[in-house]
Amino acid sequence: MVPYVDPIPSVIRFLTVPFAEELHIYGNMFPNTVQLPALLIRQAGGNNSFRLQFISRANDDITAMSNLIMAMNYFEQYGYQMQGIRAEWISRESNPIPSVDTDSGKPEAWCYINVEAMEA
Repeated sequence: MVPYVDPIPSVIRFLTVPFAEELHIYGNMFPNTVQLPALLIRQAGGNNSFRLQFISRANDDITAMSNLIMAMNYFEQYGYQMQGIRAEWISRESNPIPSVDTDSGKPEAWCYINVEAMEA
């Protein structure tokens, strides 16, 4: 039996490398003083897999959506290379959905990604 591992630190480390200059990447919750544009990765359930929610927030809806799609596509294509989790399969569970954050009033876009991994 392989012990459970929190996937968030591994995913953040993996995505920070290609997107450090374009996005501020956070885990689990946006801080009160979030720097935009930003990407949040948090767990959203899962059974024998990690179900992750990616949330992109920006000053405009086009940027929020395009940043989410960029991160989502990169993670889906190359996420199996991340360190700390042995990802066997990564797939988008939903298409990106635009929304507005109720607290800040800022545009967001979000999606769910399923990660099948030994550590789930």
